[in-house]
Amino acid sequence: MSIHDVEDLNDESCRDLSVFPSLDPGSEDDPGPGRVIGHVQDPAEALELAERTTGALPQRWVNHGVAGEDYADFVRAKNS
Repeated sequence: MSIHDVEDLNDESCRDLSVFPSLDPGSEDDPGPGRVIGHVQDPAEALELAERTTGALPQRWVNHGVAGEDYADFVRAKNS
């Protein structure tokens, strides 16, 4: 499990969240995978780790492919 603190590009056509620029590139060993917060064996453990270590909310989870579409919707809404 890794965490990424990235810049909001404010561009609905940019949907690959994994390539957004880091807010603190010096804190990440490798900007690609983000800052590792732990290793787990299954998805349930990953969710529990995220909730416990980052305060992530379970009702706000989406898979990576959906996140890009949600981001595009977010940009359109805040710019309208």
